[in-house]
Amino acid sequence: MKNDIQRKEKFQAKYTPATVNLKIAARLDGMKSGYSSLTQYFYAKEQQAQGILQAVTPAIQSTLFPFYLAFVRLLAKRARAGIDGPALTSFATSLMQSWQARGLSLSTLQTLALNTTNTWPPAQAISVGAGPAATTVNPTSNKLYVCNDTANTVSIIDLITCTVIATITVGTQPKSACYNPTNNKAYIGNTGSNNVTIIDGATNAVLATVAAGTAPSMLCHNVTNNKVYCANSGSDNVTVIDGATNGVLATVATGTTPLDICYNVTSNKVYTANALSDNVTVIDGATNGVLATVATGTTPMAVCFNSVSNRVYSANAGSDNVTVIDGATNGVLATIAAGSAPMDICANPTSNKVYTANSGSANATVIDGTTNGVLATVAVGTSPLYLCFNPTDNKIYTSNFGSDNVTVIAGVSNAALATITVGNQPDWITWASAGDKVFVSNYLDNTVSIIDGKLDKV
Repeated sequence: MKNDIQRKEKFQAKYTPATVNLKIAARLDGMKSGYSSLTQYFYAKEQQAQGILQAVTPAIQSTLFPFYLAFVRLLAKRARAGIDGPALTSFATSLMQSWQARGLSLSTLQTLALNTTNTWPPAQAISVGAGPAATTVNPTSNKLYVCNDTANTVSIIDLITCTVIATITVGTQPKSACYNPTNNKAYIGNTGSNNVTIIDGATNAVLATVAAGTAPSMLCHNVTNNKVYCANSGSDNVTVIDGATNGVLATVATGTTPLDICYNVTSNKVYTANALSDNVTVIDGATNGVLATVATGTTPMAVCFNSVSNRVYSANAGSDNVTVIDGATNGVLATIAAGSAPMDICANPTSNKVYTANSGSANATVIDGTTNGVLATVAVGTSPLYLCFNPTDNKIYTSNFGSDNVTVIAGVSNAALATITVGNQPDWITWASAGDKVFVSNYLDNTVSIIDGKLDKV
C-alpha cells in the first residue's frame, strides 16, 4: 500500500510542466478545430439573425440588436448541446417571456427562434364565450369581435395584444357580424331574438338594438351609401339599416331562406343566396329596390364578389357547382363544376381567382376569375366550412370543421402550404392586417386560435 508521500510524488510526476505541455500539444489541433467550429456556428447564427432584424417592418432600433442577438445565442447554445423538441420549445417560451418583459417584440423573437433553431413556441388560444362562431375585424380600432353563439355575448379582442378587452351582452344566439368603417361600428345579427346589436367601435358600448326579420343569418355593409344589410333566413327578406342613424330604412323581399349576403362596390348592388328557392336576389344599393332574381344551382349557400372582373359567385351545395353572375347585367355567365357540397366561397383579387370550400369532398376548387375555368382541386381537411383571404401574403385558408385544423393554400401556385392544428370544431376564420394574423373560432373549445400569416404557425 502506498503512503501519502508516494501518492504525492506520483501526482507531481504525472503533472510536471513537461508532461502537461506534451498533453496540450497532442490536443491542441483538436482544441483549435473545436473552437473554430464553435465560433463559426455562433457567427453564422448571428449573421442570420442580423439579416432577419434588418428586414423587420417597422424597422427595429439598432440599439436593440445586441439584445436580440443575445437571445439567439442563448437559444442556439441549447440547440448545439443537443436539446430539441419539447425541451427546447419550453426553454424558448420561457426565454421569450423574459425578453419580451424587457421591451423586445414577441413576434420578432418568434421569427428569430423559428429561423435560427427551428423553434416555434405555439401561441396560446384566446378563451372567449361559449360557442364562438362568426367574427369581424375592426381595422380602425384594431379589434376583433367574436360572436359567442350559446353565451349570447360578444368577446372583443385587441388585435395587438391578442387579449380579450371586453365582453358585451347582445341578443340571443349571435351568429353573424360585420363592420362599418364609415362610422366605426360593429353589427351583430342575433338569430334567436330577431334583431341586430350595434356596437361603438371606439368605446365598445352598445349604441342600439335594431329589430330585424326572423332568424338573421348574415350581414354586409354598403360603403357607397353607408347602409348595413341583414339577411333574415326565417322571414325571406333583408333589413336595411342606416349606418348613420341606426334606423331601419327598408325591408326588402328576397327568395326563400336567404343564408348569405354580399356587396358589389363596383355596381352598388347587394346579393342574397336564397338556399331553398335556388336563386339569388339582386338589390339596388341606392334605392333598395329588387333589380333581378337570378336562377342558380341547387341550394345556394354562399355568395362573394370579385372586384377584378365585377362578377358575383354563388356556391351551390345541392348541385355541387358555382353560378357566375355578371355584376353589370345580372346575367348568368357560367356554371362551374365544384367539389361535393360547396359551403363557402371567396375571391382572391390579387391573383383573380375564386375558391370554394367543398364540405362533402374535403377539398377546395380554384376557379380562374377571367376564364371561369377550374385551375385546381386542392385537398384540405375534413368538412371545410369557411374560407378567408390574406392579401398581404396572398394565401387562402379553409377552416376544417371535421378534422380540427386549417389548410393554407398558396394564391399563386394553388399548392397546399400547410395544415395547422387548431381547436375543436373550427368554425369562422378571419384575417387581420394588424400583425398579419388569422383568427379561427373553435366552436367546442370556446377559444380563438391565432395563426401567423407569414409563417403558417400557431
